[in-house]
Amino acid sequence: MANIKTSRLNQRITLLVKTRSRNEFFEWIETWNPDRKIWCSVKQQYFKDYQDTYGTTLANTTNFIIRYDTGQLVSKSNRIEFKGKQYRIEDILEGSFDRDFTTLVCKQVED
Repeated sequence: MANIKTSRLNQRITLLVKTRSRNEFFEWIETWNPDRKIWCSVKQQYFKDYQDTYGTTLANTTNFIIRYDTGQLVSKSNRIEFKGKQYRIEDILEGSFDRDFTTLVCKQVED
């Protein structure tokens, strides 16, 4: 039995993918474009033991808990958009909560 209920996945995040295209000057530029929307639960600094292991490198992290993903949907090369802010995926903890959920450990991108 999972420690979190599916009904707690009440926030929507957008999965962003990096694409390359040419601008009006024919220069290559990289942009982040929406790929799909995912239901999630948002936790601020959720894993205390995980943070103790990695120290202050996980300061100001946000954890997005999604339905279990086998690595086909989300990768570290993607970004997450939540409430108008972009987050870089630092780590993917697959099989959280008895393999019912995947946790995305993310850090906000400072532009």
